[in-house]
Amino acid sequence: MKPRTPGFGLIVATVGLLALLPLSAAAGMTTEEVKAFEGYKAKAEKGDAQAQNHLAEHYFDGVGVALDYVEAVKWFRKAADQGNAFANTNLGLCYAGGAGVQRDYVEAMKWYRKAAEQGSSEAQNVVGSFYSMGIGVPRDYVEAMKWYRKSTDQGNAHAQVNMGACYANGQGLAPDDIEAVKWFRKAAEQGNDGAQYNLGKYYFDGKGVIKNQYEAAKWFRKAADQGNIKAQHHLGGCYMLGQGVVTDDAEAVNWIRKAAMQGYADAQYNLGQCYQMGRGVPKDTAEAYACYSLAISRDEDARIEFASLEKTISPEARRHGQQRTKELQKEVEKAMMVSFEQLRVHQRARELEEELASKKTVK
Repeated sequence: MKPRTPGFGLIVATVGLLALLPLSAAAGMTTEEVKAFEGYKAKAEKGDAQAQNHLAEHYFDGVGVALDYVEAVKWFRKAADQGNAFANTNLGLCYAGGAGVQRDYVEAMKWYRKAAEQGSSEAQNVVGSFYSMGIGVPRDYVEAMKWYRKSTDQGNAHAQVNMGACYANGQGLAPDDIEAVKWFRKAAEQGNDGAQYNLGKYYFDGKGVIKNQYEAAKWFRKAADQGNIKAQHHLGGCYMLGQGVVTDDAEAVNWIRKAAMQGYADAQYNLGQCYQMGRGVPKDTAEAYACYSLAISRDEDARIEFASLEKTISPEARRHGQQRTKELQKEVEKAMMVSFEQLRVHQRARELEEELASKKTVK
C-alpha cells in the first residue's frame, strides 16, 4: 500500500454554512415540533422579533412545517429589520448560500456585518472569513485578523482556528508555527475537530512543537471520533504504519473506510489499495475496482489503478464491481447529507448559546 496521508490541512476560513446545500425535508413533524412552530408563528405575527427569527428557522429547517426557504427569508428579514442579531446572521447565510434568494455575497456581507457589529461572535468570525477569502469585499488579511480577534475575545473556537491558520499561512502577519499551535490548541480543547486535526498534524510533523507521534495520534483520534474525514484517514495511516499506535491493519481499514464513505478521495484510493492487496480485509479485486471508481474523477492514482484493473479483471468481477460502485455511491451521498444536517444543528446550538449568554448579560 502506498502511504498517503493528507497534507497539512488548515481551515483557512470557517465560513461554515456557506457550504450548506438545500436539504430534503426529512426533518421531524412530531406533535411537539408542530406545536412549537405554531407558538412561534402566533408571537411572530404580533411582531416579536425573537419569535420571527425562530419561526424562520423552522421554515429553513423544515421542522414542524414543510421546508420553505422563501418563507424563511421573509421572516428572517422581519426580525432583522427590528435589529435581531441572530436574524441578521441567518439572513446573511441565506444570501451566502442562495437559499430563498439569489446568491449575493455583497448582500450576505452586509447582514453578517450588522450582526458582527452587534457583538455576535459567529458573525464576527464569518466577516473575518469573508475578508480572508475576498468574498463580497476586497481581500484584506489585516481586516480579517481584526474580526477574528473580536471573535476569539469571546472564545469562539472557529475564530481561534482561523487565527491559527493566519499564523500558519502568514496571512496578515509573519508566519509563526508556535503561535499557530497556541490558537489551534485553544480551539482543540473546546472540542473543535478541525483544530484537533491541525494540532495532531503539528505534532506529527514536529512543527511548532516537539515531534510526537503518540500525541499526534491522540488528537487525530479526538477529531476522527467527531467525524473529521482527514483525521479519520490520517489515523488509519497511523494504524497501517504503526505511527503513535500499535500496527493494526484491520483498525486502519476501519478508519480509512469511514473517511472514504464520506467522499474523501484519498481514503477511497487507499481503501481500494487495501482490497487489492488484501491488507486488513480479504483480497477482493471487485471491491477495489469499486473504491477506485469512486475516486477516479478527483485522484490521479485511483484513475491509474482503475484503468489497470479494467484490463485485467474478469467480466464477472467487473460487473460486480460496477454494482458495488452504485451501492457505495449511495452510501457516500447519504453520509454527506447527514453531515450537512449536522452542520445546521451545530449552528442552531451555537445560536442558542449566544442567546442564553445575551440574556445573562442583560440581567
